[in-house]
Amino acid sequence: MLRALWFAVKVGLLVAAAVWVADRPGSVQIQWELGHRYEANVQIGAVLLAIFLFFVLTFAIQAGLMWLADIGKRWRARREGRMTGRGLRALALGYTAVAAGDAKIAGYQAHRAQQMLPGDRGLSVLLLAQAARLRGDHEAARTAYQKLLENKDTAFLGLRGLIGAAVETGDTEQALTFAQKAQNLYPQSPWIMRTVYTLEVRNGAWDKAWKTLRTAERRKLMPPDKIDSDRVALHIAQSDAAKSENREGPMLSHLRAAVKIDAGFVPAVERLVRFNLTRKRRREAVALLEKAWKANPHPELAELWALAAPPNKPYDAASRLRWFEKLVSLRPDSVESQLAVAEVAGEDRLWMEARQYLVAAERIQPTARLYRLWSACEDAQGHFNEGRRYLDLAENAAPAKVWTCRETGRIYEHWSPVAEPHGSFNTIIWDYPRPGLAGGMPDDVAALIEGASFLPPVKVAQ
Repeated sequence: MLRALWFAVKVGLLVAAAVWVADRPGSVQIQWELGHRYEANVQIGAVLLAIFLFFVLTFAIQAGLMWLADIGKRWRARREGRMTGRGLRALALGYTAVAAGDAKIAGYQAHRAQQMLPGDRGLSVLLLAQAARLRGDHEAARTAYQKLLENKDTAFLGLRGLIGAAVETGDTEQALTFAQKAQNLYPQSPWIMRTVYTLEVRNGAWDKAWKTLRTAERRKLMPPDKIDSDRVALHIAQSDAAKSENREGPMLSHLRAAVKIDAGFVPAVERLVRFNLTRKRRREAVALLEKAWKANPHPELAELWALAAPPNKPYDAASRLRWFEKLVSLRPDSVESQLAVAEVAGEDRLWMEARQYLVAAERIQPTARLYRLWSACEDAQGHFNEGRRYLDLAENAAPAKVWTCRETGRIYEHWSPVAEPHGSFNTIIWDYPRPGLAGGMPDDVAALIEGASFLPPVKVAQ
């Protein structure tokens, strides 16, 4: 619209100029002598028209000469444009292949991208590195990542790749060195600080890890609850390291510090309770368990509660049941409290009591673990039809919680500060398993989820 308006304005100006010239009659007289005298009278309009045409022709010739001079440049620009388009398409296909895990196509497209984009020192080099890493050629990947360091705009990408390559080969010290260099480039990056922090933990650089955690807290790079959670995990990691070195004092002090921060964190409580039981400090162990159960009822705490029970001489099923009923008094609203008592009652063949607590647990939360336990009790009494019915209910009930990495979904038998094999720190949580796990699970964890029967069936008279 604006271009059409501008064209109309220009036409109008030309028409106005022509009218102005036509309204001013007159002539121009030209005389010259070349052996003879020549005179010419020319209308002023014709003179102006000739001058105009002269300038137009001059500009046209100049534009034509410039167009001819730029033919080679335009051809090169078109050729470079086509190559750039092909190079960008090769990058897109290459990164798609990386996402699909196809190392062969990724490598081929990486080389094509470098041929089509000879001046590129970023994305094509990164694609080359990722393709090499995908096919397991760590040396070629490191070489490509090193090239990225030559360009300040891609140096961070190179360092991040080198960190990952070093971690994959188990060289955590080298990975920490690269991470610290990356932190110098981007000191405010939460990812880099987290990576440095994790690698410091894996290398046992405890003082540096605590310093990094305090820095993250000061800069508010992590939420307060995550800071506290990491403090607990860091104390447990140091405790485990001290235990492996037979340093009982530091081990105990770190465990107590962890429990002080979070009295319901099961891994810390478990370690401290087991230590107290081995030292015959049953009262202290029971106090820890009671406090932890109020905060966080958990099946692993129920196992420890059984270990902390007063010895029965001779074996007294009723006394054992009363001992576990204390868990219900501590947290009557928890399904774990009801299931802990129901399981003990079933083991001691106290069927009426077992059913009572199974019914209570079902009211709180019907789970697959509950119904499998119920099925085991029915089978042990010879009620096989009822046992099958509860197994059918278990198929559609909520699954049991497990120790799982919140980053990968991988399932673990026990909690640990570092989730292997990927090496993330404090990412193992007690949660429901993700559907379609790629990493699988240990056999004993699968048995826990399936709720294998612990009760021998009764013999039915023929």
